[in-house]
Amino acid sequence: MTRHTFLRLLVEGAPAVAYEDALRVALAALGANRDELLSEYHLALLLRDRFDVQQARHEAQRALLTCATELVEVTSDVDRVLTSIVTRAQQLLNCDLAYLSLNDAERSETYVRVMVGATTGDWKDVRIPFGVGIGGKVAESAAPFATPDYFRDERLYHDAAVDQSARAERQVAILGVPLVHRGHVIGVLYASNRTAGAFPPESVLLLSSFAALAAVAIERAQLLDDKEQALRDARRANAALEERTRATAREVAAHDRSMDLVLQGGGLQEVVDVARTFLGGCLAVVDELNAPIMWTDGTPEDRLHAMITAARRPRAGTGRSEHVDGCWVTVLTAGNSSLGALVWAPEAPTEDTTAVDVRLLERTAVVAALLQLFTRSLAAAEARVRGDLLDDLLSGTARAGTALDERAQRLGYQPHRPHTVLVTHVPARQLPLLSAATAEVAASRKGLSTVRDGFAVLTLPSSDAALTGRQIAGSLSLRLGTPVTVGAAGPVTDSGGLPSAYGEALACARALLRLERAGDSATVQELGYTGLLLGGTATVSGFVDRMLGPVVRHDEQRDAELLTTLETYFATGRSPARSADHLHVHPNTVTQRLDRIKRLLDLDWSDPDKTLDLQLALRLNRVLRPHSADREHGRR
Repeated sequence: MTRHTFLRLLVEGAPAVAYEDALRVALAALGANRDELLSEYHLALLLRDRFDVQQARHEAQRALLTCATELVEVTSDVDRVLTSIVTRAQQLLNCDLAYLSLNDAERSETYVRVMVGATTGDWKDVRIPFGVGIGGKVAESAAPFATPDYFRDERLYHDAAVDQSARAERQVAILGVPLVHRGHVIGVLYASNRTAGAFPPESVLLLSSFAALAAVAIERAQLLDDKEQALRDARRANAALEERTRATAREVAAHDRSMDLVLQGGGLQEVVDVARTFLGGCLAVVDELNAPIMWTDGTPEDRLHAMITAARRPRAGTGRSEHVDGCWVTVLTAGNSSLGALVWAPEAPTEDTTAVDVRLLERTAVVAALLQLFTRSLAAAEARVRGDLLDDLLSGTARAGTALDERAQRLGYQPHRPHTVLVTHVPARQLPLLSAATAEVAASRKGLSTVRDGFAVLTLPSSDAALTGRQIAGSLSLRLGTPVTVGAAGPVTDSGGLPSAYGEALACARALLRLERAGDSATVQELGYTGLLLGGTATVSGFVDRMLGPVVRHDEQRDAELLTTLETYFATGRSPARSADHLHVHPNTVTQRLDRIKRLLDLDWSDPDKTLDLQLALRLNRVLRPHSADREHGRR
């Protein structure tokens, strides 16, 4: 009867105290055969213990299966996989905390990545050298290691940083098992308690089994993550390639449209307008003197001014676009020569400008440079014809008839517009280069050029001789890489005045060279009296004509003796009364003549500089005009 009682207790899974109670009842009832009852009692307890062990193994296997299923379901998120592994390890061993480190083979270290049950953050970024502590020992040996008391275990090598992390979490008993995949240790999985005590073999075996599953899951997650990263990189690369393809197609379309326009006879304006349809904003082309040649319709005046100002900044001349004061400036180059610049003012802020926009601008600049070069080549072909015309105009034969005017009209030269005459000089060996450069400048600005007396001569539409002279000197010096000296005169509004202006500009250029001012530009007014002294007869004659010409011509037409009155007025200390005595006329006549002189010369008698210039001009005129004896000899 007792045997059946023990079997029933085994089936029911009763606790050990129930077996003791059954044994006591049986002994009291039977009163004999004590040894047999004790034997059956111990046998029943042994079976119960085996059932418990078997049940524990089943539970462990079930837990491992559950963990394996969960790890399989987690895919490419490596951090999520690691956290799941550590969480399950803590649950499997019912420990205070669990954590995981991954190996860095290059540095021979293992570093903690995830910890569950931690109360501080000291464990983060802790790196454990191979051979040090439990993690380093397991990572190096690839074998499990457990200690009932970490800080008293003499089998371990300690490290201050590692021990500090363990103290912060109050770790005492620690178990570490290797994470092994395909024969390589990739990390360590830990279980730890904050009280001393050995880990039973079943715990070591269970954590080792779980570590084998975890290592596969980690490798799988890392592999999937690498693949997904590669896929993301491929998608980004594909998107960039598609964007690049679209950008290239946009560039090519703009370039093709520009070239089609050129082949159909279109000019620079049409090319710039095409670029605007692709770029937006405003565009302008300036020449090498930074004078605007053309710009897109609707460009506000203030914006055009800002674009021209940006173009004036020094540029590298590499053909690459440069960001200057909110604009993009691209130099138009042909060989080593600068033909001006293409300037773009975007509508959007410049930080939103893409590299594609800049490349499109540079493509447009190439086409614009080709057009400029073609235009200047045609102009160079015409240079000889234009030079012959200027030679004839400077020789004074322009007064002879209308043939020269007709030739000028055919070449697009308008002699009745205000013109400045410029005489340029470089050392003789560079004169051919200077001649070519001045021919291009003259053709691009509807002027004329020639080489005369060892100087390159230009006439350009301009009402400001001094400013034009400085611009030409600076531009040609930069282009030729050597100082270019420029004498300027004008403006001249009639072709008949060109010879005199040429003589004046030539005298200014020679005066600058004598003054060792090579590379400068000057007019007679800028040279002052020095220019008169060094310039020669032509300069003096021009000065006298400018100062006294209206008075002389008035006397010639009306025999009014204004010039004689003016000389007498200064000779008598600017006294009208004394002048009247010398001239044998009434003082009122002198006053009337002086008023007429004032109107003719636009004169302010109180201006000391102007009156000094007048007196100098009178003295020079007296020297230059023929003596009475010479006139009498001429009549005979």
